[in-house]
Order: sequence, then C-alpha cells, then structure tokens
Amino acid sequence: MAGFPEIAADSIPWLTVDQMIEADRLAIEEFGIELLQMMEHAGSSLAELTHRLAPPGPITVLAGGGNNGGGGLAAARHLVDRGRRVTVVMATENPGKAPRHHLATLREMGILPAPEPADDSVVVDALVGYGLTGPLRGRAADLARWTGGRFVVSLDFPSGNGHPGAVDAEATLALALPKEGLRGLDPLYLATLGLPPALWDRMDVAIPALFGPGRILRIAG
Repeated sequence: MAGFPEIAADSIPWLTVDQMIEADRLAIEEFGIELLQMMEHAGSSLAELTHRLAPPGPITVLAGGGNNGGGGLAAARHLVDRGRRVTVVMATENPGKAPRHHLATLREMGILPAPEPADDSVVVDALVGYGLTGPLRGRAADLARWTGGRFVVSLDFPSGNGHPGAVDAEATLALALPKEGLRGLDPLYLATLGLPPALWDRMDVAIPALFGPGRILRIAG
C-alpha cells in the first residue's frame, strides 16, 4: 500500500512489553537519546504514513496524556506542514511533560485543543500506547467510540487493542520493532526511532539492518 517497502514478519524480532520498556530505558539512560527525539521520529513518520494512506481532507488527532499522545501531537505539526487542516482533541486536561512540550509548539502555531472532535473522516489515534493493561476508560473510551466508521491510523497500538471498545484502525504504525500484541493486524507498518544496533546488542536482540529501504516499512505476512 502507498508504495512502502515490505519486510517479512518472520524475518524480524517481535518484542514483549517488558523488552520495549527496557529499550526505552536504555535509549534514554545509556545512549542519551532523549524522549523528545524519539517522539519526533514517531510523529514525523506517523504524519507521513497518514498523509500518504488517508483520503484528502482535514484530520482529527486524538492524543492521550502520555508518550503515545506526545507522538500524536508531533504528528499534528508535521501534518500541518504537509498542508492538512488539523484538529487536536486531548483525552485529558493534565498531560505529561512531553505532550505539554508539543502542545506549547502547537499553541504558537495557533492550534489549540478543541473540546470535542470535528466531523472529520480521517483520524490519528494516539490515545494510549503499548502500556495499556485493560479496557479503555473515561474520556479515552468515549473518543475511541467516536472513531467508529472513520479512517483511523493508530500510533504503535490501536488504542485498547485486545480489549472491548478498542479502536478499529485502518492502519497501525509500530515503532522500532513490532510488539507481540500486534500480530495479526493488517496493514501493519514499522518506523524507525533511530535506536542504534548497539542498543539491541545490549538486549541480546538480533536484528537485520531494517531501514535501508526507507524509514517506514510495511510488515508482510
């Protein structure tokens, strides 16, 4: 789809949640790759994937208060740079430090969070990432229900994946390496976070040089 290079699902490792948490820790604490750097990679790739896959027109970005939401907010900025009209809706009034950083940038661009979603047919789902341990609740659950029937691109995980009320994504963009909970999703894409091979060596995770063909790959099979 959309001309992205493909990689076979059985040719790459699939990470557990604990392994991804450890990869994030190593990136920040040992390799000096700041969280905002990884969010920028995620947001830029998410915007590119959405712009290329989704039909023309305005886009609503649904963002949670954690790191997944920060990636979605970064994507909002990149989508505007591609000429898309973007509405941002937050799932919480108290986002974390990194999402607040991206909200401040959007505010300077004249983009303030809307109280409710616009009637857009294209949605970026950045409500909740791989750390969710149960069904969506509260505002996030309400926003997930609103996505029904719309063209949704999810960041890292379709929010609520594996639980009742989960977002039904048209496409999902995994980051760095795919997570076990994503098996069976199609189409599933993979984007680089700029994590070095030495990091995966530290975790005894053997991977090929994945991103030679491009920074976004489609996982096939």
